[in-house]
Amino acid sequence: MVDTLRRLNPHVAHPFELGGIRVVPGERCDIRVKISEMYTALPVHVPLTIVHGARPGARLFVTAAVHGDEINGVEMIRRIRADIDPKQLRGTILLVAIANPIAFMNQMRELPDGRDLNRCFPGRELGSMASHIAASLFEKIIKRADFGVDLHTAASGRANLPHVRADMRYPQCRRLAAAFGCEVVFDLPAEKGTLRHAATRVGIPTIVYEAGEPLRFQENVIRQGVRGIKNLLSELGMADHPRVAPPFQIVVEDHKWIRAARGGILMMKVEPGRIVRKGEEIATNTKPFGTEMRRLKAPYTGLVVGVTTRPIVLPGSAACHLVRLGRHSKRVAMMIRRQPLVYA
Repeated sequence: MVDTLRRLNPHVAHPFELGGIRVVPGERCDIRVKISEMYTALPVHVPLTIVHGARPGARLFVTAAVHGDEINGVEMIRRIRADIDPKQLRGTILLVAIANPIAFMNQMRELPDGRDLNRCFPGRELGSMASHIAASLFEKIIKRADFGVDLHTAASGRANLPHVRADMRYPQCRRLAAAFGCEVVFDLPAEKGTLRHAATRVGIPTIVYEAGEPLRFQENVIRQGVRGIKNLLSELGMADHPRVAPPFQIVVEDHKWIRAARGGILMMKVEPGRIVRKGEEIATNTKPFGTEMRRLKAPYTGLVVGVTTRPIVLPGSAACHLVRLGRHSKRVAMMIRRQPLVYA
């Protein structure tokens, strides 16, 4: 009924209803939405904050901890919840601080059945546990929004420079990616089963902010994510926050992981945010006795956006994620000298 009124009279703010809860314009409400059950038949809830603006506008969902060990986004959402005044907001923000509470409680990426929740969207009620949870999240929360941003970190054993991932074939995804304000934007069609793919396909343009390491709070990563979300609120006309533009922004299509050639010990020579020149040493790969040292070198001039944090490797282990800069190399190098890309 409320959604019908919204369509008929978009210039008047109406109450927002979800799960039997009614939130009046200009209010904030914290609720718990049931998504599954435990072995003991106890319900599993996701914490959801509805920030419902005093005036009508767009609806934005923000999700964190779709992977249970990716916690930087949890703190980003906590800060957004504290900073946004619903009386000054136009539209509605749906904040899901812990989208995967079962994996979060176990401090694991996957669910107990070994499935990755972010490969199961939009989900099925009669599917696996992961598919059931995905369907609950998607139907009850995600589909109530007009736009979305999903917060992630690197997988276990890796560290990522803050960047945005978006399918740039969609104009509204391009708009969100540019507005968020990261220096690096990956033009990357989403893998089937991800929240980003499922939401965008049903007409809810969604981007991913990927930054930092799992099971850590990293202040610079968190601060940049909060700034990016506020940039989106400004871009969508939901709030009057001043937009913060990055010193530069490149859209990336050409990138690759540099991999260890041998098993043994890997000593990294670079960190996220560094520019390396073609032929520059990225890491050394040795055996435990220190013999047969092999040097990993940059195949082209590029920006380091990801590295392994594990010094023990197998042949083919991913060591360094490198973005080719090409014609952008001089300009980007100059910008980074003026304002280094701070990671951690």
